[in-house]
Amino acid sequence: MNEGINLLDPNKRKGPSVVLARLKTTRTLVMGLLFIVSVTSVILFILVALSPLPALQRQEATLNQNLTLSKTDMVKYALLQERTTDISSLLTKRHTLNQTISLIQSKLPNDISVTALQGDTGVLTITVESPSLQSIDSFLSGLISLVQAKKMFKQISVTELTVDQSSNDYLASLRLVLL
Repeated sequence: MNEGINLLDPNKRKGPSVVLARLKTTRTLVMGLLFIVSVTSVILFILVALSPLPALQRQEATLNQNLTLSKTDMVKYALLQERTTDISSLLTKRHTLNQTISLIQSKLPNDISVTALQGDTGVLTITVESPSLQSIDSFLSGLISLVQAKKMFKQISVTELTVDQSSNDYLASLRLVLL
């Protein structure tokens, strides 16, 4: 019955109610977005707080500092290792004369003395002195037998044989080529 009386414009009532409905929808939408943003912020904060990233950054800084401090030690170690390798290779290439000298000493008669001994690459020069030529001959015979048996020496040659008139001693210089 009230609809028949047209005291108020029916469109007028619809206008504010539509605006109010839109305002209410907008407020609801804004509140929902605000809630979503705040929940997302809290979740991100919790994820950052619980993530291992800060601990990893501290660990990385500590390791960098340790590496910087131990850099000189690593350089010293590398230098020491290189020198050790070089020395080892030199020692393997170098002829050891211990066995050779002991073999020569075993062939020396009692009245012969060694006055000079010089070792070069693959060559050993020895000078002996004796009052008897027969002792020098027996020494040479022993060395010749070593050359023939191919023990330590490839070749032997007498480079000098002299007589010292003042002491009546014989000097013999020998050149031994090592195997």
